[in-house]
Amino acid sequence: MSGGELKLAYSFEDYVESTRNLTTEEELFSTFLKAIEKHGLNRALFCLATDHNDIGQTAGTGIIHNYPSDWMNYYFEHQFDKIDPVMIYGLNQISAYSWDIIPKKMILDKKQKNCLNFGQEAGLQNGVCTPLRGANNQLAGISLASSEKNDSFDGKLDLITAYCNHFYISYKRLHEGKTENVSNISLTDKERDILSWVARGKSDPDIGDILNLSEFTINYHMRNIFKKFNVNSRITVVVKAVSYGLISF
Repeated sequence: MSGGELKLAYSFEDYVESTRNLTTEEELFSTFLKAIEKHGLNRALFCLATDHNDIGQTAGTGIIHNYPSDWMNYYFEHQFDKIDPVMIYGLNQISAYSWDIIPKKMILDKKQKNCLNFGQEAGLQNGVCTPLRGANNQLAGISLASSEKNDSFDGKLDLITAYCNHFYISYKRLHEGKTENVSNISLTDKERDILSWVARGKSDPDIGDILNLSEFTINYHMRNIFKKFNVNSRITVVVKAVSYGLISF
């Protein structure tokens, strides 16, 4: 298992706490926007790339957003939702990425280049996208941007990934009409120790050194933790554990 670093600031716990008693998606979206604005981003668009039958929603772009309305009308009128390179690139990614890398990673046709360029001209600068994965191969995503042309985004992609994953989890809770039964998820003391170090950005080898355990043992415990939370991402499992109050910083 890769030990990619995850650096969650204390402010993320504050954000999680502020969402606990929200009852509408409008409240959730507003709280989410306040969080990302601290990182220089003030535009957000949430989409479902696949049907989400568990919450009774079909796939769609712009489920909830504050993108410029003129751009969204143009986007759908020209069917950019069918070829959007930001969304296509995210199908094989697990964490947030900058839109700027897409022309370097993909061979874009003229329409896809127009999609990126016209979006910037419409006031979507410093674009970042976070792919989101749910149970049963569900896919979703959140694209973020700023209305400022300068480099307003502070570059903290790890935190953006965490915020977006928490938004996705919370959004699904609201539409399920219930919260996940946290009492069914229990961590051993060892699992809690390991996950707490994951939340601090430590890799499996680092955690092994800290706890005097082999990397194989850490990997074994992480697989068990993933199964308990029904996830396959270090960031998502930390977000869930913090949300449920099972670990803290």
